[in-house]
Amino acid sequence: MKRTMPDWIYRHLLFAELDQPQLAQVVTAALPVQLDAGEELFTHGQRATRFFILETGTIQLYRLSPAGEEKVIELIWPGQSFAEAVMFMEGNRYPVSARAIVPSEVWGFDMNVFRAVLQNSPAVCFRLLGRMSQRLRQLLQEIDELTLQNATMRLAQYLLRSAPEPSCGRYSVHWETPKQVLASRLSVRPETFSRILQQLAQAGIIQVHGKTVEVLDAARLRNWAGQSD
Repeated sequence: MKRTMPDWIYRHLLFAELDQPQLAQVVTAALPVQLDAGEELFTHGQRATRFFILETGTIQLYRLSPAGEEKVIELIWPGQSFAEAVMFMEGNRYPVSARAIVPSEVWGFDMNVFRAVLQNSPAVCFRLLGRMSQRLRQLLQEIDELTLQNATMRLAQYLLRSAPEPSCGRYSVHWETPKQVLASRLSVRPETFSRILQQLAQAGIIQVHGKTVEVLDAARLRNWAGQSD
């Protein structure tokens, strides 16, 4: 049975500025892809033909070091797009590899079709640039956290960003992602990751139940985020 694209994808920031005929061009060329856990979507250096939006599951973007060590660049959650910037890069090759951590469903959008829509509408280009600049600021903030903050601060900030609402004082975070993958994403060793969770639990700030972390006091977690290891 042919999969139907969910309505929320039509409202994604990449498509929000398109009119109906433009959106129809992009959607008609879209391709649904189902991935098993551990299955690769694309690999570093592969010629890029599509960008993607994740519908369900979790995708990790990663690179291999010269020594063969895997470094997680980003974790993609449902609703997020990835590889769209490759459309505007010289060479049109994926700069990272993408792998499903759990069974996942993505939608792939033809880069050539999307570029053609943009080339025919400078107004849409400028509006899209404005929306993408917001995403760039978020990424720059994450880079600052990785380079300027210690391991405790990075993990605390990650837990805070996982809140369903910024004002939540108490909430739960469920991780399907393996601990070593999350640790790599935060540039933290797995044993350090576990140690920090234990410290936060001993301080009464969180409780850990298997793959679920319950944040008991977000205000104290924010204070903890400013402390040193």
